[in-house]
Amino acid sequence: MKKILYLSPGCFDKGGISRYNRYQINALREIEGANNVKVFSLLAPQDGGFEEPFEVSWHASGTSKLSKLKFIIKVLQAVYFWKPDIIWLGHVNLTEILVRFRLFDKAKSILNVYGLEVWSGLRPKVEVGFRKVDYVVSDCHFTAKYIEDEGIREKASTEVIWDCVDLEKFTPSKSNVEDNFYESYHLPNPIESPWILTLGRLSFTAAHKGYERLMEVFSKVVETDDKSVLIFAGKGDMIDHLKQLANEFKVADRVYFSGMVHEDDLPKFYRAARVFSLVSDRGVGRGEGIPLTPLEAMACGSPIIVGNQDGSQEAIVMEKNGYCINPFDLEKHQLCIKSLIDDEFKFEEMSTSAIAVAREHFSYEGFREKHKQFLNKIDD
Repeated sequence: MKKILYLSPGCFDKGGISRYNRYQINALREIEGANNVKVFSLLAPQDGGFEEPFEVSWHASGTSKLSKLKFIIKVLQAVYFWKPDIIWLGHVNLTEILVRFRLFDKAKSILNVYGLEVWSGLRPKVEVGFRKVDYVVSDCHFTAKYIEDEGIREKASTEVIWDCVDLEKFTPSKSNVEDNFYESYHLPNPIESPWILTLGRLSFTAAHKGYERLMEVFSKVVETDDKSVLIFAGKGDMIDHLKQLANEFKVADRVYFSGMVHEDDLPKFYRAARVFSLVSDRGVGRGEGIPLTPLEAMACGSPIIVGNQDGSQEAIVMEKNGYCINPFDLEKHQLCIKSLIDDEFKFEEMSTSAIAVAREHFSYEGFREKHKQFLNKIDD
């Protein structure tokens, strides 16, 4: 059994990195034993975060200087007194601790990478740490190829382990209106008004997820469709801006904002969706690894539409479970949505395939097994 010190920037919120960290921590605990995995989180639980309790060994209180200092002290104490075999870093910025305190010779080091944090510019010591860690785990092939092509890591030096979905929780259902959940969010009945759903942080820092483009696309969809509605699920500082856009495009009466979605209701939202859209673009501060929400959506039977500029494209298998498009091809985006709204056979076919793809490629069991194989490989 290996002793693993797992350092997370924060594993208590609903963001994709936090979710990946939680799945990974659970997998490592099951593989190596819970007593052999110490988890330190820089961020603490906060209101509006992940509702289900998640146990860590210790957490700091945030990103203040004092909180970071306490975090570093705890890391150093664990390294020198607990003596882990592996220091596992949940985010590239945490490599700076290994550089500043020369910890590379104290244990093997493993770094998770995802997407935009890699191609958006790294602080000098972070880049040094990125190059020096022993192993890198990427959540998608796109990011792995990027860091190899840019010469940050040697060719084939990165292990790709796709994100995963809890397939016991995110399941399809024959009923789209379970317990009329939509009423508590002040949303229309999805049977009467087919949902075009997007879900995530509705903030300007996440604008690359295509919220503004989706609004424009929807304004074209309604020209020939009088039933569908656009649902923005989540919270963030972009909501007022999006509401203004809805007014400008004259679709405000068919655009809805759910606010924060409770964890228990997430599968219900996905099941209610006729189509799930998260079409991101890539650039500095923009882009995705492989985003989790489309994976959860298709596990619940919703066909998905994603972008072709980043790791999102890896969620699509030969257009069986949805569409992969240029994020700026709004006409194509419109046609994809229309095909799923207008063609019942197409929807049923893609819905069935979406469930199958999620089960074959994105199960937690497969995720855990890949981690087990990876840990065995680095022992050779």
